[in-house]
Amino acid sequence: MKEFNTDRFCKDLTALRGRENQTAFAEKLNINRSTLSLLEHGKQIPTLDILSRICDMCGKSTDEYFVESTTDALVYLMGSLVESDKGKIKEMAERIRIKEKYELLARREKYVVD
Repeated sequence: MKEFNTDRFCKDLTALRGRENQTAFAEKLNINRSTLSLLEHGKQIPTLDILSRICDMCGKSTDEYFVESTTDALVYLMGSLVESDKGKIKEMAERIRIKEKYELLARREKYVVD
C-alpha cells in the first residue's frame, strides 16, 4: 500500500508558488486561499483533482507523491515472528502512531492564519 508523502508535497507546492501571494496562486488552482495555506503547511491532503492540477503546473506525475507504506513490511515481518515478539512489535508500532499524532497536533498549534 502506498502513502501520501506530505512533506515532499508541501515543499514542492511552496516552491511552485514562489513569491506569488497565496490569493493569486489559489485562484490559479481554483481553490480558496485558506485551502492553499492548509495544503502548504501539511494540515490538509489534496484531493486527487487538486493534486492533478498542481502536478500539471509543475510537470510532475501524481505517483511521485506516493511512497510505499512501511506498515506492510511490518505486517509481513510479524507473520514470521514468535508470539512474544509480536506483542513487542505491536507496542512499538502503537508508540510510533501516537508520536506521529502528537507531531501533527504540534504542527497545528504552530499554524497561523494570515
